[in-house]
Amino acid sequence: MKLMEKVKLKPPNFTPGKAWLRTENLWRMTFFPLIILYMELILRLWNHQPFWGVGLLYIFLFSIGAGLVCNLLASIGKERLRYVLHWTVMVTLTLLFITQAVFYTVFRSYVEVSAIALAPSAISGFFLESIRTIARAIIPVILLLLPLVFFHAFRIWKKRPVRLLELNRILIITAALHVLIISSIMISTAGLLPLRAIYRENFTLNLGVQNFGLVTAMRLDIRYTLFGRPMADLSEVGYAVLEEVPDPEPPPVEEDYEEPDEEEEEPEIPLGYNVLDIDFAYLIENETNAERLEMHEFFANRRASSRNEFTGMFEGYNLIWILGEAYHTISIHPEVTPTLYRLSQEGFIFPNFYTPDTGYSTTGGEFGTLLGTIPTNRNAFAQTANKYMPFGFGNLFREKGYETFAYHNHTHTFNSRHQSHPNLGYPWVALGSGLDIPRIWPASDVEMAQATVDDWIGADHFHVYYLTVSGHLEYNFGGNNMAARHRASVEHLPYSTAAQAFLATQMELDLMLEYIIDRLEAAGRLEDTVIVLSGDHYPYGLTHAEIEELRGPLAEPIIDVHHSSLIIWNVNMEEPVVVDWYCSFYDIMPTLANLFNLPFDSRLVIGVDLLSGLDPFVPFATRSWISQLGRFNSRTGDFTPHPHIDPETIPEDHAQQMVHRFNILETNSARILAHDYFRIVLGNR
Repeated sequence: MKLMEKVKLKPPNFTPGKAWLRTENLWRMTFFPLIILYMELILRLWNHQPFWGVGLLYIFLFSIGAGLVCNLLASIGKERLRYVLHWTVMVTLTLLFITQAVFYTVFRSYVEVSAIALAPSAISGFFLESIRTIARAIIPVILLLLPLVFFHAFRIWKKRPVRLLELNRILIITAALHVLIISSIMISTAGLLPLRAIYRENFTLNLGVQNFGLVTAMRLDIRYTLFGRPMADLSEVGYAVLEEVPDPEPPPVEEDYEEPDEEEEEPEIPLGYNVLDIDFAYLIENETNAERLEMHEFFANRRASSRNEFTGMFEGYNLIWILGEAYHTISIHPEVTPTLYRLSQEGFIFPNFYTPDTGYSTTGGEFGTLLGTIPTNRNAFAQTANKYMPFGFGNLFREKGYETFAYHNHTHTFNSRHQSHPNLGYPWVALGSGLDIPRIWPASDVEMAQATVDDWIGADHFHVYYLTVSGHLEYNFGGNNMAARHRASVEHLPYSTAAQAFLATQMELDLMLEYIIDRLEAAGRLEDTVIVLSGDHYPYGLTHAEIEELRGPLAEPIIDVHHSSLIIWNVNMEEPVVVDWYCSFYDIMPTLANLFNLPFDSRLVIGVDLLSGLDPFVPFATRSWISQLGRFNSRTGDFTPHPHIDPETIPEDHAQQMVHRFNILETNSARILAHDYFRIVLGNR
């Protein structure tokens, strides 16, 4: 009788192991998948990514898998432990999505796990901008906080824990789902940028979020940060051996600058190539490291740029090299920025110049500009601090007997420039390390020039590098001192407030140039000084619509928004020299090295001398690219010939060869730093 009573105490209709998952746990196990899917969709909508497509399907599937894993992690132990685990998972997810939504609102890209260490300095350096950015992203922030409210209301952690048998079954389902998803990705090899490549060798956080969702993209980012990213297949890339390269065709230029007087003797420029004496045969024969062996073989057989009629055109001249914060084609306005307008119409003119997205904001654009090499992580510039950098322009000009200088009107330690730039040959002077100007935000470019010109203008030969900050976002008249300073000069223009404020910030750069030119002219140094100006990135503080106010329609925004301006100017060039190549800031360093006849090896630089006849290539962090025949949009997967190119004349495998070219250039850019490669091939010079 007692035995029967005990049996009756069991829950009705309970048969151990009969159901795969109790109804109560089945409902609970859908909670985290639904929460993750909800957050992924909010992020996708807010960041204006293409909503429909195969990426949405994978986000749905990966959200289920990731949610099941979160449920499993949070469902073990007693109620107190489950309480802690559930809240830990929820808060982590919420902070992850809010952080990325806010970061993307400003930088139009997501922040990698490798850059988390930079967050404190970024927030302290741009505190007000961080607050304003959160305010701009208030809608997704609120929407992403809502799940916490529902989570607390339903008290999921109080439900009965998952039994061991149920746990095993959920693990089987989760593993099977993951295998199914990954298998479908691995067999997806169609197109120029297949899903398999995005998941592996061509992975970037931006592409990962677009195609797989933030949670999966962050998982991959952590994995590749810790263990390295799979290598691209480089077996189909062909290289022309240096000795077999025919004389290059002249570049598409119009040479109309003033010829020197007949009495003046022109320096004889040796013919040949811009290369250094590197015994690659010896290196290949004695190399034991597989990656370095591949590097030796690649660089030994890579086309070098030809020395040409422009080689040494500015030899013995002084160089002022300016990297302008957010400087862009839309910075140039005949009335508001007359100096920029004048210089953009004179000297060398590059109508097809781009500042391609690197994914790393200013530090990425600066890295590509100064070194002519692709940055493959946000810390790339900081990593150069303990590497041998013989092609740093400060080092190259010092070898020529020049005095070198570098200035920045922001914090001297930001992005570790106080360590990287001295290694490039520049004494680093910025706020906190010798630059005495008012500490306002953003600081004044004109005041930086006024405080520093006397340092260098009396030197026999000088090379000066300026990194400006006046053009920094936010573009408004309330919190941007440079915009407010010049408001009266732009508020009559028929543009929105943000567009007007942007032009106002660029006025400060324009006035800086005007001041420098006036001082050079007064000192009799203008004729022997070259001024170079480009931007670090497009002004991402403006929306596409606001950019279109200033420059007209963007036919293909993901690419066209990066179309910019490069100035290489000397007052002696009475007529412009137009260079029609599709090019980018990666090509500035080798072009200048050739113009100043500086010793460098063009095989070791990813960019090309734009006057040598070699065709440049414009790579974007989004895996889009521009060749001389057309452009590839990674979002749409489409290759489009340039308007002036007859599609029938494009080789059938051109687009695929450009994909291979992208892979090999990016791979070797990363390896140069990883192996301290310049020290290996040039360190004993």
